[in-house]
Amino acid sequence: MDALEAIDVDADAALARAGLSRESLRDPNARLPATVASKLWAAAAELAGDPAFGLRASQFVRPTTFHALGFAVYASATLRDAMDRLVRYGHVVTSSRELSLVIDGGVARLSIVGRPSGDRPSYEAVDAVMSLIVRTCRSLTDRSFSVSHVEQRRPTPADVAPYERFFRCPVRFSAELDVLTCPVDTLDRPLPTANPELAVHNDELVRRYLAEMQAGNVVDRARAVLAEDHGVSATPARVASALGMSVRSLQRRLGEHGASYLSLVQEVRTELSRAYLLEDRHSVTEIAFRLGFDDASAFSRAFRRWTGLSPTEYRERASGGR
Repeated sequence: MDALEAIDVDADAALARAGLSRESLRDPNARLPATVASKLWAAAAELAGDPAFGLRASQFVRPTTFHALGFAVYASATLRDAMDRLVRYGHVVTSSRELSLVIDGGVARLSIVGRPSGDRPSYEAVDAVMSLIVRTCRSLTDRSFSVSHVEQRRPTPADVAPYERFFRCPVRFSAELDVLTCPVDTLDRPLPTANPELAVHNDELVRRYLAEMQAGNVVDRARAVLAEDHGVSATPARVASALGMSVRSLQRRLGEHGASYLSLVQEVRTELSRAYLLEDRHSVTEIAFRLGFDDASAFSRAFRRWTGLSPTEYRERASGGR
């Protein structure tokens, strides 16, 4: 709505076409069905006379637009940490799509992938999400940040110039997935906005929101249970009981989302270990015991397996940025 009003277009007309009113947008935590959101995006793009309207709209996203996720991202230690948070907590933005970060050699690919039961978002919504990610990276580092290649599922638009101008790289349309590609070394830049305590605090707020919202899936809810005790003593039986289901049902439903109990335990431990390492008052040995490891050596081996760095290397790299 802000993007439409910035170019003197009647935002209420777009709302009316989607069967919405301004009153329906008053609640900052309200969520729209994907089908309704798609109608709103399509109406906005048509009224604006701009097929690339999604690229324009992303500049009006505020830190509080997606609950506490924006603050958690800005408090991340590196761009890799920020993207990891987007992957973990992407359901704050939409429950019909998921983000996937794959690093192969020296290249990182951040993809928007569909869920079997998810409604397909509009092309404008995907434009907004992809451009928002790039805008955020530029804001966290500097204006010179750029991806090296972009792929989009949408058909080739009549005018590709807005896309190439914004992303500053080749854009391939009619692709199989929506993908942002960049050199992996750009992801490990320490960020000047890093704040470990703030990041951990907002992670907890995001987990709580996802666990409580009706649209939250079993992965989000299980992750919240595991995070309560650092993934140390929350057995599959305890997690299943907290979610009101049997262990077998938990395993089956996690599998439907491409997850497992063990993968979520590792995810929670990785997230917490990174946060603790950014706080100088915690020794590596103390962190190891907090996360349920027998000794610092076992923790160091696990951390290197998760991140490719030793705990000391990770701490030194992040401290250099601060």
